[in-house]
Amino acid sequence: MINSILEIPQMLIKKGLPFAIYCLPSKKKFNLIFQKDVSLHEIDILDIEQTNGFVIANFESAKTGLVNIIKPDYVLSEDENITEIVGFLDTLPDIGNFYFENNYCISKADYLDRADYLINQLKDGYLKKVVFSRVIHKKLKEELKLNQLLSMLKEKYNNAFINLFHLPGIGTWCGATPETLFKKVDNYVITDAMAGTQLLDEDSENITWTNKEKEEQHLVSLFIESNLSELGIHDFDKVGPINVSAGHIAHIQTQFKIPFSSLNEKEGKFIASLHPTPAVCGLPKAEAYLMIHKAEQHQRRYYTGFLGPWKLANQSQLFVNLRCAELDTNKINIYVGGGLTASSSNKDEYKETVYKSKTLLSIVENL
Repeated sequence: MINSILEIPQMLIKKGLPFAIYCLPSKKKFNLIFQKDVSLHEIDILDIEQTNGFVIANFESAKTGLVNIIKPDYVLSEDENITEIVGFLDTLPDIGNFYFENNYCISKADYLDRADYLINQLKDGYLKKVVFSRVIHKKLKEELKLNQLLSMLKEKYNNAFINLFHLPGIGTWCGATPETLFKKVDNYVITDAMAGTQLLDEDSENITWTNKEKEEQHLVSLFIESNLSELGIHDFDKVGPINVSAGHIAHIQTQFKIPFSSLNEKEGKFIASLHPTPAVCGLPKAEAYLMIHKAEQHQRRYYTGFLGPWKLANQSQLFVNLRCAELDTNKINIYVGGGLTASSSNKDEYKETVYKSKTLLSIVENL
């Protein structure tokens, strides 16, 4: 007997239907969107103004320009009656399952060697910043229960965008990301520049950032300002840098507030110019993108892409896909990374990936 919207995703996977369930930052209720058929849809990011649904872009969307869109055939909020929807789903055959691709998990020694190589490249002035990531594979004690996973993500990451999506034949992912790529509020668009990572403790009000972390955040802010200038946008407000938290981790954030009219109905061009941001790729962007493909042995897939509701219930919000994991019935791949600069230490950067995975790993271990 299904009594909650959080129990429907497990059913939708069995029915082979594309869906996304999400909770916006600091909100209490989840929203569910799913299709009535198994069809997968792609659009060019430049045409995003002409559609609505739940947008999902992978890291390679920066090259292909294509993003997935889940059509809003059914849209539910947590306080709505689900009896009719569950009844409809009961009439459908069970034709689906999780789809999981094994990905390369780098050893600590190999990570340190490759990070050291990248840091030396940065010292040579070839790059200003590059984001180096890794995959952590974890087997589960019992079969994954998505309703429990969603509840625990919400409990641990109240200030983040909680999400879980399923694209049949492609994969099932969950995440809790703190970073806004695009948010329309009234007549403005908001985007974040975020960098730096520190563990929060009891004295979280007095965080001291290193010069490396300040430099990293400054580079991300400069990138956004440069992109706005290239788009002919000079009228914007900048707030920060300030400290923000996600789980037990603190970051430095600068928020940009841009008049919506400045985009001239070209939201897609604006989003494409930002993706992937220096917070998940590096600078210069093109060179960092190539260096990532050279240094990383795994496929990022949807890690460091972006996702979110687009023109749903008067909401258009996209988030960078961080603190995320690829799911199977009894195992997961957690994706974590960190920004390297010329002043980085490979051992410190490895520790940062451990910090970033800590909350998600603790959730999984307690399911």
